[in-house]
Amino acid sequence: MVTRFIFSALLLAAGVAHLFLPQFFIAYYPSYLPWPEQMVLLSGIVELLLATLLWIRAVERPTWLAISLLMAVYTLVHVYVITDYGTIQHPDPALPLWLAWVRLPMQGVLIGWAWKEYRRRA
Repeated sequence: MVTRFIFSALLLAAGVAHLFLPQFFIAYYPSYLPWPEQMVLLSGIVELLLATLLWIRAVERPTWLAISLLMAVYTLVHVYVITDYGTIQHPDPALPLWLAWVRLPMQGVLIGWAWKEYRRRA
């Protein structure tokens, strides 16, 4: 229950941020991927949907899998921010590089945690 609450809160906060502050996220969207505006908005919608689905027992297990996969996809963005930091047109205020480095291993924790919850419900 605590894990579900934590992930739901994180996903809700991220989803709202993606929808209401899209320009911040678009600035860090990898330049080699298409449709930055649409994908940032879509990711916000997906985050809100997953946060809601976590509370529906019938779909909780596949939702944990989807969260794990979404976090894995987001890892690409975090790697991009680190590797291309000097060429990104940063918003104001800019995400500091050290925070990008801290965020990267956090992705691994989130992926593993969501994966553990998925496996626990097998």
